[in-house]
Amino acid sequence: MRECLGVCSSTVATMADDISPADDTITQTEETVVTAECSCGDVVEVDVTSVVKQYEQEAASERAVTEASLNALADIFYVVDPEGNFQRWNDTLPNLTGYTDEEIGSMNALDFFTGDDREAINAAIQTILRTGSDVTEAEITTKDGQHIPHEFRGVALTDDTGTPTGIIGIARDITTRKQREQELETLNTRFELALAQTDTGIWELDLGSDTVRWDSTSERLFGYEPGEFPGTYAGVGSRITENDSESGGADSDPDSETDEQYRPEYGDRIRSEDLERVSEQLERAIETGEQYQADFRVQPPDDDQRWIRARGVVEYDDSDDPDRVIGIQTDITEEKERERELERTKATLQRKNDRLNEFASMVSHDLRNPLEIASGYVEMARETGDEAAFDTVESALDRMNTMIDDLLTLARAETVEPDTEPVVLADVVAIAWETTQTGDATLDCTLPDAMTIEADKSLLQNVLENVFRNAVEHNESPITVSVGRLDSGGFYIADTGTGLPNGEDDAVFEQGYTTNDSGTGFGLAIARELIEAHGWTISASDGARDGARFEIGTDGV
Repeated sequence: MRECLGVCSSTVATMADDISPADDTITQTEETVVTAECSCGDVVEVDVTSVVKQYEQEAASERAVTEASLNALADIFYVVDPEGNFQRWNDTLPNLTGYTDEEIGSMNALDFFTGDDREAINAAIQTILRTGSDVTEAEITTKDGQHIPHEFRGVALTDDTGTPTGIIGIARDITTRKQREQELETLNTRFELALAQTDTGIWELDLGSDTVRWDSTSERLFGYEPGEFPGTYAGVGSRITENDSESGGADSDPDSETDEQYRPEYGDRIRSEDLERVSEQLERAIETGEQYQADFRVQPPDDDQRWIRARGVVEYDDSDDPDRVIGIQTDITEEKERERELERTKATLQRKNDRLNEFASMVSHDLRNPLEIASGYVEMARETGDEAAFDTVESALDRMNTMIDDLLTLARAETVEPDTEPVVLADVVAIAWETTQTGDATLDCTLPDAMTIEADKSLLQNVLENVFRNAVEHNESPITVSVGRLDSGGFYIADTGTGLPNGEDDAVFEQGYTTNDSGTGFGLAIARELIEAHGWTISASDGARDGARFEIGTDGV
């Protein structure tokens, strides 16, 4: 119709605008014929009844589709004026809130909110009118008092001059999302508590930037202050030098003038003995996709050494290339200490089992010899009546008695628990010398009068008595027995006798070892057991004056 009337005057043009369906309303006219004067001066009459009806039908159909679409939304659709008064909404709003359409028509958007949520929505309205859009979260308060969390997305409506005329937006129910967020937060809290209980930190290696990110627990495990890390993984091992000590990892000084661009590296505080292995295991995990796990020692600058167990998995990008490694690292120092203690216990049990077998063998052999001697001479005395045979029997029985005493002492020594206290060593030496049958031997004690050690006084005296007795019994008198202090910590006992058999320095501590027919071979074995029960060490060698020398290493001397 516009093409037909295009040659007409401005009056026709105005009529055409009036009937154009530019919005949801159609200008109604009672005339069915429009009379217009063309520019040529002719009068034209046009029947527009059918055109108006067609536009009315199309507009009604379009309006119905729009209404149905909006009402089909699970989200709330709304239009408000700049003051927040409702201009339009879909069925979701009354269905959710419990208010009728009539009630909503007289309500302001802020009427659906209370407290902080009301302030948040008011601020969002002002932001949209000022900037053009905004997204915020708030809880809608329903007519019956329920509070339902929603996410609001709104944009400004403007006129031809850009002046805001209202806000159109969508409000989405985020109850399920909030529940998931709460569940995740709860799980995360529990996870963090679990990690804290096990002294476990979280780490992430970004392969693109070679950046290592640690949480505060990881920083603490490695001896860093909170926020002092992140560092890098690149160049792990590059600062390891031949001069690294056991107490350090990579040799890099953050305060060095030559290292102005210093950034902490993953391996800086890993013990140098472990670093290469740790680096290889991590690189292999990145190359193969296998799970990464490594146990290693770290040495914080102002703390004791720790054992750390790091575990991680490799993640890949959309191109299936390694993108990052994420994992945890746990302080397993106590676990390692338990493992070492278990190994020590196993070794002790094995040693005791071996000695028990030796003990049984010696008992069956060494006690049988004097017993057979005694039996033989008793029989001889019966046959001959020679009383001298009884002297031999008595000697054999005395030897058996001595051996039994030594064996019992040795058995107790393997299970004894020393009750230690500060002991003046020179005083115990003097007592032990007096209680030992030393014959013509002399004692030369050069120990400082104030020298004390942590020891069980009774057991220490037993040690000294056995070593003194060994020196006297295995040498011809007169000999001199010297006791003095070791510069390395501990003390020594030396004699001026014949010394030790060649190559048998360690053998003298074995159960049953003796070079004297009258000896039992248990004296030095007993001494060793009692010394080791204290946590000390004992070694034998030839002395400076050709005799035997025993050195006892102690702690706290």
